[in-house]
Amino acid sequence: ACGGQVQAGGGDLMTRARLRSEEWPGWSIEVRVLDSWTARLKGLLGTDADACPVMLTRCGSVHTLGMRYPLDLLFIGKEGEVLMSCRDVAPGEVRACPEAFCVVERPSSDDAWPGRGEQLWVCSVTADALCA
Repeated sequence: ACGGQVQAGGGDLMTRARLRSEEWPGWSIEVRVLDSWTARLKGLLGTDADACPVMLTRCGSVHTLGMRYPLDLLFIGKEGEVLMSCRDVAPGEVRACPEAFCVVERPSSDDAWPGRGEQLWVCSVTADALCA
């Protein structure tokens, strides 16, 4: 289980989604959906390397400025296609894919991670209680 909490801005519902890969049966990842400008700007900043993965909506670039650990990134198109997959992105770097609709960030891991061209599907969406 992940330990780090990512907070939504002032009283927003925190949405979680589970993504699965068509190419890897049995693989899935649960992400916290960050859709406000401030939440997307912060991403995983200020969390520890055991933080839960996040999805930044309406996002085509990511910075790791101020991060204390490397990230794995997925840039995903509007149809769920992986446009760019980055592993072990060090603190202080920037990655961009202007065609991306959203980006998934997770603390860098040796666990399975989809590659460019793979198809991801949302298989569930839930909303947590209000965040303060």
